Amino acid sequence: MKRSNWPLLTGRTRPIKLKEWGDLAVMDPDAGERQPHGRGLLAAERDWLQIDGGIAFENPIVTLYAGDDPGAESGWDEVEEITVISTTGFLALCDSGYEPLRRENLATAGVGPYLVRVHADDRSSDGKKPRFLIQVIPGDRTGDEPRPPSSTIEESGGPLLVRTSFEHSDEWSRLLRALEDSSAHYESITVVDNRAYAGFTADQITARIGRDDEDWPDSTLVLIADEPALASAEFPLLAVNNVPDDDDGPFRITLAAAGSFVVNLELANTSFGDWASGVDADGVYREEHY
Repeated sequence: MKRSNWPLLTGRTRPIKLKEWGDLAVMDPDAGERQPHGRGLLAAERDWLQIDGGIAFENPIVTLYAGDDPGAESGWDEVEEITVISTTGFLALCDSGYEPLRRENLATAGVGPYLVRVHADDRSSDGKKPRFLIQVIPGDRTGDEPRPPSSTIEESGGPLLVRTSFEHSDEWSRLLRALEDSSAHYESITVVDNRAYAGFTADQITARIGRDDEDWPDSTLVLIADEPALASAEFPLLAVNNVPDDDDGPFRITLAAAGSFVVNLELANTSFGDWASGVDADGVYREEHY
């Protein structure tokens, strides 16, 4: 595909009224047959972001933005963001058939990581046109390049510890040392340390966990080392229940108590809800028992 004369998009476009209903993609159409990983609104792979168009049978209206981060806009039904790695320095808005819809290059900083923030309205509203605002923002190009959201989570079975905050490197190192010192209680946990998951919500993480042929998730328990967890000496990790059809909400549990938590859940001695009901007044579980 000849694209050397495609201009870089700088700033915001007017709303684009598309002619066909379906999913959207921000991708390099020449990147090859890669299938993005994930479920929900966004799924990503190198050079490729897929955006779920929803179930509304109306043609979508899309607004694009590329450049410095303008921040998320309020007033939208959904706002999600994800990191996409461009290995070619070319990203375009494409339709569900992976054909470019705008002859503008969204990869304004060339090869490297991009934060793509997607706002969506009316994806599932009958009789309404779905609306999208897609912001493509160059990521940090200093230090190690973040790996893209890939099969790291999907291929991991058992409990997960996922890092989503990268502002406290010393604290994260201390957390890992504590895990090593208590390895007997944490040996079943898979640690996911990938900058591509920076800022991910619990729902975004669980949407990326693989499932078997009977739709059972590979990991039914997720611990998240987010900003509040790493900013406290107790490391109050966010515990997330990923068992299908269970409605137990997340709660925080200190690292000191988390080993007991993991072991007892794996042995089916207790349920997720048993622990959630024992949190202190500040919403953190602290009791240790084995």
